[in-house]
Amino acid sequence: MYEINIDSLFLINFVMNLYLYSLISRTLGRTATRTRIWGISIGGTAVFCLMLLLPGIPVFIKRFIGPVLINMIMTAVIFKVRQIGEVVRCTGYLFVYAFFLGGLMKFLFANVTFLHNKTESIWYILGAGWFGYAILSWWNEQIRKRKACHVYPVTLSGYGKTVTLKALSDTGNSLREPISGKPVSVIEEGALGELALIKMPEKLKIIPYHSVGKENGILEGYEVPELMIEREEGTIRWQKVIVGISTNKISANGAYQMILHPDLCSEAPDKAKGHRLIRRLGGE
Repeated sequence: MYEINIDSLFLINFVMNLYLYSLISRTLGRTATRTRIWGISIGGTAVFCLMLLLPGIPVFIKRFIGPVLINMIMTAVIFKVRQIGEVVRCTGYLFVYAFFLGGLMKFLFANVTFLHNKTESIWYILGAGWFGYAILSWWNEQIRKRKACHVYPVTLSGYGKTVTLKALSDTGNSLREPISGKPVSVIEEGALGELALIKMPEKLKIIPYHSVGKENGILEGYEVPELMIEREEGTIRWQKVIVGISTNKISANGAYQMILHPDLCSEAPDKAKGHRLIRRLGGE
């Protein structure tokens, strides 16, 4: 027999959901409004609490299967993710952050003197959670800053034409072509030069996006036969890369003309997404 204070359970789970989904939003650079995070967190927490109270449901489902499914649905709705692979990826980040947040809270209760014997206090639990959230947010921001300044020479080739320009690897770029799921990089229209012939009407791809100040937008997308990224570790070549065409300047000071999707710069490219790593100079 277990005694559950449903109001305390609801509040703790709701606030922890806010912490975790805010962290995921920052990590993945996905647009998720506060209204959507709050609303779905309330709904998901209510479903979780209701599931715990309903009789006849096996404990394994209540403690494991149910929470996983609820969080996958919440993740898909909050971040407007439609592909199962992306849902699993986002949910994976959720559980990783939950693991570290729980570990930090356990450490605080075990090692901070005035927190001893406070594990039953809802306000101390929420306070420890906030402290853990603040630490993880700071850590996340430091990683983002280190990665945000990576500008690489990039060469685009196709149809006998070649264009070389500067490209920023931006972890905040989460654009994907909605049908194939391929990552999408963004390039200034004027930077295409002679490669502008890739803009064939029959190969037009419509790419929806969200940005600050614009909830919904549409980019024209086209396929570039080959893209080559020059990195310190070597050269990465990709085939059949999708680029979205921006009619505006990407960099105010002209430091770069393209924003690369972070997947294209990863050390372990995802070949299943329709791209192929041809060669990395200096080693396979």
